[in-house]
Amino acid sequence: MTAPLPADHGRAASNATIVNHTGMPHFWFQQTGPEGECLDVLVVRATFDFAAHGETITLAQEQHPVVAGDTYAGPVSSDPLRSVIQEDGDLVPYKPGTDILVSGHALAPGGLACAQWVAGIRVGTLKKLVRLHGPRQFRKQAFGWRLGTASPVESVCLDYRLAYGGCVDVAAAFTSDGEADTIRHSANPAGIGWLPAPGDYKHLGRAGRTFVARWVAEQKMLAAPQIEAPLDPVTHPFSRLPPQGLSAIVRWCTPRVDYQGDFDALWRAKRYPLLPENFDSRYFQNAPADMVITPHLRGDETVTMTGLLPDKTDMVLPGWMLIVVARLASGGNVISIPLLDTLRFDLDRRQVSMVWRTHFYDDDPVVDIAIAATSSGNAAAPAQPEVQPLSGVDDGADPTYRAR
Repeated sequence: MTAPLPADHGRAASNATIVNHTGMPHFWFQQTGPEGECLDVLVVRATFDFAAHGETITLAQEQHPVVAGDTYAGPVSSDPLRSVIQEDGDLVPYKPGTDILVSGHALAPGGLACAQWVAGIRVGTLKKLVRLHGPRQFRKQAFGWRLGTASPVESVCLDYRLAYGGCVDVAAAFTSDGEADTIRHSANPAGIGWLPAPGDYKHLGRAGRTFVARWVAEQKMLAAPQIEAPLDPVTHPFSRLPPQGLSAIVRWCTPRVDYQGDFDALWRAKRYPLLPENFDSRYFQNAPADMVITPHLRGDETVTMTGLLPDKTDMVLPGWMLIVVARLASGGNVISIPLLDTLRFDLDRRQVSMVWRTHFYDDDPVVDIAIAATSSGNAAAPAQPEVQPLSGVDDGADPTYRAR
């Protein structure tokens, strides 16, 4: 599990007057940087309806609000390792690239039940494919494990609980320190189809190793992954393969957890409560590593979906650029172009959300902010009604930032 990051939760950002001319929801909050500096962060989120036949997506009539923090599916309170992100939060200070996320149910081609099919998305130059299956099982036989055939289905949920992974609980009675332990696939403990090899639990004492080895030997049937790489399938429970998916990954899984830095004795003695010196802002990216685009998207790219909806779908992002003009307490003005750092495709709602973000240093507080949007030509910029600003910060917000 990830160590708790040093927090400065609950603080509102500077008491700025915000005039939002875009009609899209925004949020204004404050977080603490790696050296303890205060940052005021502005995030804007827009919701669009899917388009087809190469047309440009259009602004949805109902705009979904900024999401304060990650929400989870599964036993997050009692067994968080077996939980997955249901909706990722927007209150992070900075992402060094653009997250591409796809959630919901992928529908079989033509709307007809299939045992397996290839699905994927292309956004600009980024392309990601996965192979989807109906329910299937690994069965243990005399000479090893055999993968059964999949049952035809009309849809597959893009949920990491259906991807390769898993975990084994070890009771305190079987550990040398008297503390319960969990042997897990580091990239997806919530998944299915994985069994640990001896090297995965060699750190346990003799009683623990014996318990896990016996438990593994007793397994006769396992649910097999329904989401995998098209050219690198999972053929048995001891495969050493990363999980595959298109949706957000939790912060305690690799590779995200590797970017948080070392919360060790040296950190506690020299840096606490600041972030470790080797903290990497890629920790804030919650898309799979192969679904992060660097540098950030412009927002006018072409999107192609295959195997996610009944028919192949092409659409174009609107090409909007946000402009933020801020007046500082010193009397100076700052113009900022927020970065498009999150692009979410919700297959069930058939909607796209786009999130832009920028920040200001609190040593010269922001007094007034105006938010506007312009278009690069794909679609007209939004109408300019004045909307009431939101302000404040949620206790679940991430408290940290790595300077650009």
